[in-house]
Amino acid sequence: MDTRADRLSRAVREHGLLIEARLDHRCEAGAHSYLADGRVVCWVVPPGRRPVAEAVGADDPPVAHAVDAEHGRQPVPPWVASRWQAQGAGDPQRFWDLWCATEVLAKLADVPMVVLVAGAPVTSSPVRRDGLEVHWVVRRVADVVVAQGLAWTTTTEVT
Repeated sequence: MDTRADRLSRAVREHGLLIEARLDHRCEAGAHSYLADGRVVCWVVPPGRRPVAEAVGADDPPVAHAVDAEHGRQPVPPWVASRWQAQGAGDPQRFWDLWCATEVLAKLADVPMVVLVAGAPVTSSPVRRDGLEVHWVVRRVADVVVAQGLAWTTTTEVT
């Protein structure tokens, strides 16, 4: 059986990231994250090209995708790290993983990041919020921490 986590993994493998100067980037169809150094991170997940009857998971397509990226070596904002310390956010590498994953949830659930920062960070995939189930993965691409996520609608909430 093809799970949602499998579909995220396949989307990450099959649809690579583009990291380039923001001024050179002309895409409008991708999910974007902007780095402080003027680069953009773009992830395009095109709609399936196989006929619906043959498409794996065609009866349960994701409703959206998102990407967030940050420099992995930048200082951790102390006001956020102190709030998230219980989740291991004191370690800069762990902090940026949590930040990017939480930002993906913010983008997909259309929740301001300041609201999510006031609570606990996203620490495991999937996470459910506001009628969505979000699956995400964090990885490093050179000096950049990148979180990529897919969202599906759901009718149950996790408390």
